Amino acid sequence: MNGFAPFTSTATVPDSTAHTQQHSQGESVPANNGAWATSGALAKADFPKFVHFFRSASPYIAGHRGRTFVIVVPGNVTGNRQLLQSTMADIAQLHGLGVRLVVVAGCQPQIDVILKGRGSQPAYVGGYRVTDKQTLSISIEAAGNVRTACEQFLSKGPAIPMIRRHTKGDGEIHFEPAMRVISGNYVTAKRRGVVDGVDFGYTGEVRFVLKDDISRQLEGGNVVLLSNLGFTAAGEVLNCNTYDVGLHAAVELGADKLFFLHTDEVADLGLPHWLPLSGAQQMLIKKLEDSLSSEQMDTLKASMDTGSQPPDPNIPSWRRAVAAGAGPVGPSGRAIPAPVPAPEAPAPDTAYPASPRELPQQAIKQQVQRAANSLATKKREDLVVDLDVWSASGYPPAVSTCVIACCKGVKRAHLLDARIDGGLLLELYSRDGVGTMISADFYEGIRRAGPADVDAIRALLKPLEDAGVLVKRSAEEIHNMVHNFTVIERETKVMGCALLLPLGLDEEGVCVAELGAFCVDPAFRGSGRGDSLLDYVEQEARASGIQRLVLLTTRTADWFEQRDFKWSGPAYASVLLPQARRSRINPTRNSQLYVKQMEAADETTAQPGKRIGF
Repeated sequence: MNGFAPFTSTATVPDSTAHTQQHSQGESVPANNGAWATSGALAKADFPKFVHFFRSASPYIAGHRGRTFVIVVPGNVTGNRQLLQSTMADIAQLHGLGVRLVVVAGCQPQIDVILKGRGSQPAYVGGYRVTDKQTLSISIEAAGNVRTACEQFLSKGPAIPMIRRHTKGDGEIHFEPAMRVISGNYVTAKRRGVVDGVDFGYTGEVRFVLKDDISRQLEGGNVVLLSNLGFTAAGEVLNCNTYDVGLHAAVELGADKLFFLHTDEVADLGLPHWLPLSGAQQMLIKKLEDSLSSEQMDTLKASMDTGSQPPDPNIPSWRRAVAAGAGPVGPSGRAIPAPVPAPEAPAPDTAYPASPRELPQQAIKQQVQRAANSLATKKREDLVVDLDVWSASGYPPAVSTCVIACCKGVKRAHLLDARIDGGLLLELYSRDGVGTMISADFYEGIRRAGPADVDAIRALLKPLEDAGVLVKRSAEEIHNMVHNFTVIERETKVMGCALLLPLGLDEEGVCVAELGAFCVDPAFRGSGRGDSLLDYVEQEARASGIQRLVLLTTRTADWFEQRDFKWSGPAYASVLLPQARRSRINPTRNSQLYVKQMEAADETTAQPGKRIGF
């Protein structure tokens, strides 16, 4: 974390944040006591819970195996022994589950403490530390201490009795460290130099990481540990910003996920569990809109768009979303946040947290001026990673770096409170997670259909109707129920549609709706658009009080079965359908009924597009 202006003066988290676990035998141990704190004994009464959890987690275990994650652990976490031990225990577990890991460990508070202890004051200008020779020496010292602490905790293995129980029982067993941790001169940097008359000394800006060398270490089953230190071609050591290191590592390695651990500075924002990239961009730049000219804002937005193109060419960029105007809407007609300036008083369901810190007016002016200078002198592709630009937004660096990473092509970035024991495991292997995830807009382009979409919907459905996969519907029928359709639009082209038709109550009083006319243009299949559309429609159903979603099909069952629809026999004879719907079914078609029970909506799931998946 060093190299960045301190967001808070707190270097450690109070011990009161530690949690305690009760074990089945009755004893209590600190929850943050390392990866192998207990023997793992499980009471018989807890067997069903364990089996349920393990089965629920198994898809995530399989999905994350072999993926590359970059985890940034800032100095206020590495400086707290209990938090660091808990974090390293989670990282050890992830490694054991087959995740390829790059850990970036910061030490900014530790550097500040040592400097003050030796009679010097830390110096920051904008988003960067001013590093003289003394500060560089202390930075190297602090980075070495943090690296050793991380290696210490990651070397701890399970208890010998635990291993003997489930491995060979005879002969001598030689125990190596739990995993191999590799560090080195993988970060290439350059001097920041003199900016606006300030000589930043030995402060470095990351140029790139040695991605091929890091990848070879990951392929060999090693954990790669990076620090705040970067190296130049001239043989200099420079003090870099930990967030800058993590950002470059994630982008250049093509990481599947980027994690930023944090404490109060992000937790106090009250961010939602999922934040679409467009909404996160809007949140980040809103603070700057009143301070920068329209031309400067256009330059800044363009820099965010430069690297935001995902590998999938079917996903529209942020710029196209801006040009399209209003984003998708829920059933109430309320817009899901889009990357356009927020209104003066946004509705509660579309508002994002305000900037968390109030700076003195003079400091704000100085930060804005530095941001303006960067906008005037930097290359467009370099602007988005310039810390001076984003420090003027007032948001913690973890937040802005998450957004930047997604703009530069990282699929998903997570903000996670380090004080949650097992937080990394809960975020990755439970359905809802415990942090905030920022990702490309999962629901971008999804909206309620209108009369102008009738012809496009007919064109989508016709090939499937001709093949007998879907029941034929006339233009008049589609027009009469067009407001029950949801469509996916890309650059004015309708590329998918789904019909959500309320059926009323069944014989037991259960509220039922039918999913029909579900289709994605063949040119866009395989891009995840079908999942986005289905997930959005399911959330609409929940918001409308639907308790059971039904589907009649003859030939597309496999796709829906993989998405938790359960076969319930021939549709024409099923009591799960209201009588009025059963009477309209042609028995000779022999359509099969598939059913999905809807969980009740709550305050976090009431509006479509507010979360990903159930």
